[in-house]
Amino acid sequence: MISAGLTGGIGSGKSTVAAMFASLGAVTIDSDEIGRNLMQPGNVVYDRIVSGFGPEIVDPSGRLDRAKLADIVFHDLEKLKHLNAIVHAPVLREIDRRMQLHRQKNPHTIVLVESAVLFETKQNRRFDKMIVVWCRPEQQIERYASQSHLSPEDIQRRMAAQMTGEEKKQLADFVIDTSRSLEDTERQVREVFEQLRSLALTQPSHQF
Repeated sequence: MISAGLTGGIGSGKSTVAAMFASLGAVTIDSDEIGRNLMQPGNVVYDRIVSGFGPEIVDPSGRLDRAKLADIVFHDLEKLKHLNAIVHAPVLREIDRRMQLHRQKNPHTIVLVESAVLFETKQNRRFDKMIVVWCRPEQQIERYASQSHLSPEDIQRRMAAQMTGEEKKQLADFVIDTSRSLEDTERQVREVFEQLRSLALTQPSHQF
């Protein structure tokens, strides 16, 4: 099995690229989706977040108000660190569990873990290869604004909490440049997938 981390800044197109890899046969694991599940009422992560940030982040239905929580942590990096300290370990345990299952099912599979902060949290060391999805910063702002309706200032604040795209590119094994057409992105994904598939047949993967 070959494991790859798939990362990039907000608005860079990670989810689109992940879907392209999945269509070619790769297994994709979305760390954000795992985090959202762990933040549901009844989970210990939910309890710890409410305890750490107060009942005002709970909406009338009893669920976390994720928009309010995001607004808090992206205005205060210490609070962002506190949230990450609560969430990261349980997310990693679930990622490990899923990867073990896929390894057992198919020793030659390609597993991609999608997360925005793999380098920031030093998790890139856990993977055989790192794929960085990149586009120009102004494109990140434009794309994310269309998805989230946040102001450019709020988006820039969130971008500032992460490594820059240029920094991530320097650490990547593969770079997918999404600044051009969708067809061009698909071409790059196919090329990277073929390289990963060749490696999956010949190279032993990390043991998690």
